[in-house]
Formats: sequence, C-alpha cells, structure tokens
Amino acid sequence: MTTTMTTRTSLRTLIHTHMACSRWGTRIRMETKVVAALKGAGDAGSRITLIGLASNVGLTVSKGLAGWYMNSASLLADAGHTAGDLIGDLITLFCWRLSRKPPSETYPRGYAKFEVLGTTAVSLLLTGGALGLGLHSLALLSDSLAHSAAAMAPGVVQDVLMNATHIAQNIPSVGAEHSHAHALDPNAAWFALVGVLAKEWLYRATRKVADAEGSPVLFANALHHRSDAYSSAVALVAILGTWWLPHLPLDQLGGLLVSVLIMQQGWGITMSSFKQLTDAGVSAKTKSSLLLALQPLLPSASRTLPQGAAAPRAEQLLLGVEDLRATRAGSLMFVDLTAKVPQSLSVSDTSALENRISRTLKEAKKEVSEVRVRFEPVETGERVA
Repeated sequence: MTTTMTTRTSLRTLIHTHMACSRWGTRIRMETKVVAALKGAGDAGSRITLIGLASNVGLTVSKGLAGWYMNSASLLADAGHTAGDLIGDLITLFCWRLSRKPPSETYPRGYAKFEVLGTTAVSLLLTGGALGLGLHSLALLSDSLAHSAAAMAPGVVQDVLMNATHIAQNIPSVGAEHSHAHALDPNAAWFALVGVLAKEWLYRATRKVADAEGSPVLFANALHHRSDAYSSAVALVAILGTWWLPHLPLDQLGGLLVSVLIMQQGWGITMSSFKQLTDAGVSAKTKSSLLLALQPLLPSASRTLPQGAAAPRAEQLLLGVEDLRATRAGSLMFVDLTAKVPQSLSVSDTSALENRISRTLKEAKKEVSEVRVRFEPVETGERVA
C-alpha cells in the first residue's frame, strides 16, 4: 500500500513538473517571439521603425516638458502630435512584420494585404493629425484676430473680424481658451528645432528603406515623420514669431497651410490603399511596362502561323499576349495573362514557357510575386496579333 501511494505521489509530482515546464517553455517561446518581432532579426524595415518609435518617445517627453515649463502652447501641441506618431509606429511595425510572413493555408496568397491595412490606418492618423493641427491653428488665429478687432476703430473691417471670430468661437474645438498669462520663454525654440531636424532625418531614412523594399506602409510612416517635421517647424515659427513680431499671426496662418498639405498627402495614401483593398487594377503605365518586359519572348512582328509548320523554336513558343491584368497588395503584385501558343505545343514546352514568362516578369519587376498564365492554342493558318 505504501509503495502504491508513493508511486501515485511520484506520478502526480512528475505530471505537475511536466505541466509547469510546459507552461514555462510556452512562456519562454512567447517572449522569444515578442523579442524577435521587436528586434526584427536585423530587418531594415523593423529597425528603422524601432528607431522612429524610440525617437518619438524622447521627443514627446522633451517637447511636452519644455512646452509646459516654458509656457509654449505651440510646443505642447507639437508634443501631442508626436505622441500620436507612437501609434503609427506600432501599427507600422506590426503590419510590416506580419506582411513578410510566407503564405499559409489560411492565407495562400500571403499576408501582403495586412500591409495595406496598416497603410490605411497610418494614413488616417496622418489625416486626423492634420485636422487637429488645422483646428489648433484656427483657434490661435481666431484668438489673435479677436484681440486685433477689439483694438480697431469701429467700421466694416472690425464688424467682419468680430463676426468671423464669433463664429469660430462657437466651434467647440476652436473655441477652447488659450491662456497667455505667462510670458513665453524663447528658449523653447531650441526644442522645436531639434524636432524639425530629428523628424526630417527620420523621414529621409524611412523613405529610403520604403523605396528599397517597395513598402507602402513604410512610405506612409515616412510621410507621418515629415508631417511631424512640418508641425515642429510651425511651432518654431510660432515661438520666434511671438517673440519677434507678437502682433502678426504668422504661425497660425502657417499652421493652416501645413495642415492642408498634410491632409492632402494623407487623403492620397488613403485612396491608394482603398484601391488595393478593393483589388483595383494597376495603372496603364505599369501594364505597359509588364508587356514591354515580355517583348523579347514574342515574334518580331505580327505573322501567320504557316500550314504544316515544323515544331516551333524556343523563341517562337509565345505568339501573343492578351488580357494582361495586375493587382497590388502592399509591396507585392499579382499578374495574370492569356498567352497564345502554337496548337502543336507539347505539355512540357507549355510548362517551360509558363516558367519563362513568370521568371521574365519577376526579373523585370521585383514586386511581382505570382504570375498566372492561361494558354490559348492558335491553329495553323490563323493570324496572330
């Protein structure tokens, strides 16, 4: 009996130990995956995104504290814009890593559409940030014009300004109070200048990787960095303008202009992502470049396949290309086309020609991920276009 109880106790101990080890092993594997995703295993896209993420954390804290202690509303608003970039960096990192996974049973054509979803999210953040910057600039402009109108002599101009500022003050986002009780410390301009330089460098570095990888989500994140550089530039002008020319609303007008430019960029990226999500075809220019890449495989001119022709030579296997279509999904392109071939072409030659067409297009455009070819036999004596 004692031996049996000892055996059961040992079994329970062994089972609990095994379960604990399994849970510990699962935890280690999960942590390893998280670390690997963050490090990106030396991946250029992940690396530049992590650099941007770390920079945004530092800039948000430094500009936020400087804006608070140096009484700079523009620098505080700029810090808020930079904080919003943190979300964009996380979305970019997640979607970039996910889109690079190989195809699976669940996603047989790969995960490239997740990159498009990430691009859409970042572009919406870009547009929202531009809207926020525009409303903030409009609020400052309204406040400045209200003070100017109050000091003007009665007349038509004063009435117009008073009515305009009254309407603007009724908009909740614009009618917020802006305190000017404390003097602005012009040293806040240094923090804005650092923001401009850092963000412009991040834009150029991220744009370089985006162009090399053909990644729309990295390109959108690069524009997000550029928009923050513009925002910091507006804050810089606001601080210096308030210090040098306190009576001119230069920073407010500049902020409105920059917000319109950023919103235009964000809207363009959003529409491009929408087209990819709805499987819109590539541009006519891209289709022409794909057809041009296949020209070396085609006969030199339109011709008629002669009666009783002998087995075609290698350069005569492809007689024509029709119905070429292509769609984009992130940094990848999927192509399908109809290839006209001699009726006498063997199965092995057809397979070899399919591989040759696919290889030719992939060598011409590195973003081509998959090529589907439908073969249409041409009878002897039939005119080939």
